[in-house]
Amino acid sequence: MSEAQEELMEGEGEGEEEPEELSPEVQNQIWIRNLVDTEGIFESPVDINITYTREIEVLPLEWNNFEVPPKKIKITNTGHTIIYSAKWGQERPHLTNGPFFGKYVFSNLHLHWGVNDMEGSEHTVDSGRQPGEMHVVMFKSSYLTQEAALKEQDGCATLVYFFKLQEAANPAFQVIVDALYDIQKAGTGKKIEPFALTSLIGIFENDYFLYWGTVSTVSCTHYLMWLISRVPIGVSSEQIDVLRYLFDENGEQLTRNFREVQPLNNRTVLHVNPSSSKYATLLPPKNTFVQIYRCEVIYNKALRFGNNNSRQDKIILKCSYEDDQEIKKKRNKKHSKWELGILRYVFDW
Repeated sequence: MSEAQEELMEGEGEGEEEPEELSPEVQNQIWIRNLVDTEGIFESPVDINITYTREIEVLPLEWNNFEVPPKKIKITNTGHTIIYSAKWGQERPHLTNGPFFGKYVFSNLHLHWGVNDMEGSEHTVDSGRQPGEMHVVMFKSSYLTQEAALKEQDGCATLVYFFKLQEAANPAFQVIVDALYDIQKAGTGKKIEPFALTSLIGIFENDYFLYWGTVSTVSCTHYLMWLISRVPIGVSSEQIDVLRYLFDENGEQLTRNFREVQPLNNRTVLHVNPSSSKYATLLPPKNTFVQIYRCEVIYNKALRFGNNNSRQDKIILKCSYEDDQEIKKKRNKKHSKWELGILRYVFDW
């Protein structure tokens, strides 16, 4: 019997009725847990490509107390990264179900970034890097501390959120950015106004990627279960740029604090409880108007296959959120009214 099955059976006494047959979701949960024996030995990070993932069904992830603001938040420049740590006046945020046996509590979150917007993430997406990556570190509560949990195969899990550039600044992330000006020197920290984690990170119960990997230090190797959100966090280029003016322990600019991508080595990257949206590995950040881009494709077809103005009228109205007079004011003689409209909606929204 595997360790995961033993954990399920814990508390069963003699003379009790035989346990009911495990559901397919729980059987998959056990299978995921046992993957660590064969696949957890390989290094992270890896490339994530939805085409090469294996779909699997487990119970939805349960998020508890993530909407509760902590009593205190501290942002620290460690000389290697920025760490967000917090203290709650009640039970701290934790995850249950999904791939987990037991309760996994919040420990901290930290960031990775690069020298410019073309790099920064540790994991790659379809072989390309994102401008940054956030790791939310969780550990199994039965081990009491993260230090103790790191010594166990099932002790720790990391939630991964990619950064995606957008025009507007992210208000929740800006609270962290504002503190960075006061902690540019390694080893310094600052307390900031408390806010709930849900204002910064997205909650996903289903539709995420998962794999096993390790993080090696000089003294030992730590097993980690990686859960990767398909929905990135939208931030502005200016917000990411502030990270590049922090300094490490040697007084040098702290840039490129990400590791190189490692080979999969036949590991299984799982797509857990997938949605019907499988056209891309990542989905748009929250509050992104996807229909505008779809409208562009439809409209380009209209230009290619005909010059019927009534048809173009109908298409443009489907994605127009601005008075037509505004479009006319921005009209350029080199473009038709309709081409200009599409240019505005795609690039100036």
